[in-house]
Amino acid sequence: MNESTFEEKFSTHLTPMNVIIIFGILFIVFGLIIYGLVALTPLKAYLVPDFTDYEYRLDARNSRIEVDSLTLELQKQERYINDLRIILSGGVIEPGKRDTTLGEATGTGMMDYQMTEEERILREKLAREDRFTIDPDASTAPESADHLLLFKPLEGTLSSTFNPSEGHFGIDLVAPSDAVVKAVSAGTVILASYTADGGNVIQIQHSQNLVSVYKHNSELFKKTGDIVKAGESIAVIGSSGDESDGPHLHFELWRNGLPVDPLNYLHFEK
Repeated sequence: MNESTFEEKFSTHLTPMNVIIIFGILFIVFGLIIYGLVALTPLKAYLVPDFTDYEYRLDARNSRIEVDSLTLELQKQERYINDLRIILSGGVIEPGKRDTTLGEATGTGMMDYQMTEEERILREKLAREDRFTIDPDASTAPESADHLLLFKPLEGTLSSTFNPSEGHFGIDLVAPSDAVVKAVSAGTVILASYTADGGNVIQIQHSQNLVSVYKHNSELFKKTGDIVKAGESIAVIGSSGDESDGPHLHFELWRNGLPVDPLNYLHFEK
């Protein structure tokens, strides 16, 4: 009613159905408002006691899945490294054979090695390449290293000779700063890294227990595990490392774990 004229402005009849409908609409509206406040604002972390625990459980579940995946990848890597170690030591991996210590170390139980088609093709390719290598085979070549056929690591001038009594286990070769260093024989790179004294160093394992070492390079073309051919480019001469006073190559040969004079197998102008 109008307060001044007492004229009727609006009227309604309250019935049980009207009351139910009105309270139902109010309940739905307030319910939507409360749900929006809880679901879309940070209030849910304070009003829902188990909400934080649910997030932790979800994170834990995702972490378990990632750990399982990483564990599987680690097992594959360990098996690959183990097989690579057998190959580099001269062994042969037969299909269906496995290293029994690998399962014990990784806790995987029975895990038989099966050669894939890609691995079989790679092994056949490497076998064909080995047939034409200029290196004498360790099983047929004479035991004396005098029969080794080596490439010169680079065309340079001899500046320092082999002198193990003074701790100089190789020779120093001077060449232009852009000269390319080459592998003296076919083999496998066992080290390609930076050291404080030798700078960028690369070491190659050859047949007949021979290891060649190349120090003070400015850049390395190969990484550990790479297979190189005789005469293949592996680095660029440089002056890296604390013991270098100018662009040169420090070259060493090690036979059966002992240093040998490279000038016994290679000739350089002084």
